[in-house]
Amino acid sequence: MMKNNLILTALIALPIISFAQANDKPAMVDGYQEFNYGNVEEGAENWVQAIRVSEPELRSDVSGIVTVKFQAKGMTSASAYCWQQPEMQSEEPWGKDANLTPDGIELDASGNGTFQFNADNFPYGPMNVRIYARNDSGKKDIFELQLFNTNGVKWNQGIPEQVPPAAQGLQLVFEDDFNEKPSISSDGIGTTYHAHKPGGGDFSGWKFTSPMADGQPFEQRDTWLRIAARKDAKSPKGRTGIIASVNKNFEGIWAKAPCYFECRFTAQSAIGTWPAFWTLAPGLNKEQDELDIIEGYGGLGKGNPNHPSYSIVSHAWKQTDENGKPKKKHHIRPDIMNLGGKSYWSTTFHTYAVYVGLEDTVYYFDNIEVFRHPTNNVSRDFPHYFLINYAISGISRWPIDLSRYNEGTDMWVDYVRVYAKEPVEKGYQPNFDPSPTLQTSGIGLNFSIDGEDSTKLSEKGIAGANGVSQQNWNNLTGSSGESTGLKNEKGDILPNTKAYWKTSEGTLEKAEKWGFEKGDLALQSAVLRGKGVLKITDVPYEKYNVYVYFNAGVNTGSGSVSITAHDDGEVDRIGTYFYRVSWTKGKYTTSNAESLNAVEKENTVIFKGNTARSFSLEWKDKLKGNWSGVSGIQIIESK
Repeated sequence: MMKNNLILTALIALPIISFAQANDKPAMVDGYQEFNYGNVEEGAENWVQAIRVSEPELRSDVSGIVTVKFQAKGMTSASAYCWQQPEMQSEEPWGKDANLTPDGIELDASGNGTFQFNADNFPYGPMNVRIYARNDSGKKDIFELQLFNTNGVKWNQGIPEQVPPAAQGLQLVFEDDFNEKPSISSDGIGTTYHAHKPGGGDFSGWKFTSPMADGQPFEQRDTWLRIAARKDAKSPKGRTGIIASVNKNFEGIWAKAPCYFECRFTAQSAIGTWPAFWTLAPGLNKEQDELDIIEGYGGLGKGNPNHPSYSIVSHAWKQTDENGKPKKKHHIRPDIMNLGGKSYWSTTFHTYAVYVGLEDTVYYFDNIEVFRHPTNNVSRDFPHYFLINYAISGISRWPIDLSRYNEGTDMWVDYVRVYAKEPVEKGYQPNFDPSPTLQTSGIGLNFSIDGEDSTKLSEKGIAGANGVSQQNWNNLTGSSGESTGLKNEKGDILPNTKAYWKTSEGTLEKAEKWGFEKGDLALQSAVLRGKGVLKITDVPYEKYNVYVYFNAGVNTGSGSVSITAHDDGEVDRIGTYFYRVSWTKGKYTTSNAESLNAVEKENTVIFKGNTARSFSLEWKDKLKGNWSGVSGIQIIESK
């Protein structure tokens, strides 16, 4: 990899510049600011798709003298630009937007035009020749012609030798220069990258696709990773790519605050393109921080984003503030047309970065600080992983129209690197289970099938109704039996407390999922079906509530359950409740029904205010509907 020359060194060594320091507007020359997306939000209806390029082939290799032929129907004048490296040390190190047609382009009556340029005078590698056409009535269009320059100047490519200014004092955790074919797979197991969003939730309108033959959608070329979005015979609904730094089991590359993530890339601005570089930090109880370091929204014209910059957004998912309201996101659109080299995200390569500090989170564009906000507690306390993607609309809901680009577009990634104060321990995985909510003491009993691990709760497995979910469940195996030495929610052994159970059906059976997940799915997976009885002796609590959980097979099932005391103590005065198992979106719903006609979709019964040292539960099913049974029981100390 060529680390290039004094000009590149000067660029890399630039100090961090604040937004205010870099906010001097350039003079407008030949409509240049408008040409460069500087003012597109107003008058969006004036932007049309008039330009079609016939030569050279879109996204093809070029070198030497390149002839560009195009047609722009209804347009009267045109010009073209391409980003160029500094030619002299006295020039700005960012490079410049070179006018390829200083005398303009003469269009004939049909809008046909031609121009030439010498590709050898421009940077080697991915290039974007931008053609601008307009007419006297105010209509205008920009066509981004993506090409690959095979004989240009090697400039400002590859991982810099210098540590980024914002990463000073941190150690390198990971880097990828894409000098070799990247290791990517559908699930990320045994490879560096995962070709889908970990945990599910792929969001692109053209689907994120696992590596295919012929470099689709991922291809490594020289020092770049190309993510090729295409709609063709192989993918009639379109395909594109994402890479994540952790696999489907969330094993991989993580960094914990204080840390720094950086990526350099370019992509095409067209209707539907949505390149992004972002991080996710999963916390507890499904809380998660999302830091969108860059979201580029492509496309001009009525109904399109007409975005004059790119978006930085931070989300605090599933989190509330001190008032119990959802935490507000932080967001900004940096004025990139007045920063650094003053160029758009599709014009040339740019470096996008975020520093996640213990106090502030700071975002950078080509080493220029463009935004900061207080670091959220999830971002501060939990590790982040990164994602790079080239979405084609999707959940953004912007339209897709790449027809004039022959249903294709490319994102080119130069490199990615990650720094942190200390590396995250190898094999780290986030804990997606909710935290236990039980505030007192409890004994959890889960019916499980011998040899069926999916029906058993591990020691750390969390299950139970909202407010009483706990760990350290006791797995009762078999359709009848007894268990001594039960343990409580802390895992402490209760030597005198015993459980006896049996069913007239003689069956412990697998039940339907009914929307339950994780520990609650294990709790609901096996039921002691039919008429059954469970006896508990020597309850260690002065006063307690008994939670009884029911489940059923494919069809709904209804039944009843009763509680009886075996000593002078008391049990719930109602004594008998009815239940009906049905779809409740994986939630526990409590029945207070004292008759079958009063029951609704309720899969849980709670007997309250019990004081008996020993008690029995008896239940029967098939009062209405198919078979059902008891999946688990909790004895919860009450005050």
